[in-house]
Amino acid sequence: MDITLIAIAVFVFVAIAFLALYLFKSINKKSFTAEDGSVFDSQPDLDLYQRLYDKTKPLFSPDDENGSSQQTLGFEKTFISKLTIEGFPNLKTLVKYRKQFKSLSDLINN
Repeated sequence: MDITLIAIAVFVFVAIAFLALYLFKSINKKSFTAEDGSVFDSQPDLDLYQRLYDKTKPLFSPDDENGSSQQTLGFEKTFISKLTIEGFPNLKTLVKYRKQFKSLSDLINN
């Protein structure tokens, strides 16, 4: 009976110790939040995300905000629609928009 009681006490103590360590780590963890609510662990990650977010924000805005033009940031409306809503169902569609993908890659990487 004494061994069972000691085993339960040790188990409870270890569980409380692990819980305390977890809570202590999460309290001291500093996080950085972007304007859209995304959370990052470091300031450089947040800065990179914020720059990309600002550059690509018009791509994900509703058509009403972008006006009635056929292009946004140099991208065709059909490409933006495929990118954000419909998707690319086959290779033929991907090849058709290969120049648009190259432009998107350049926008993101520069």
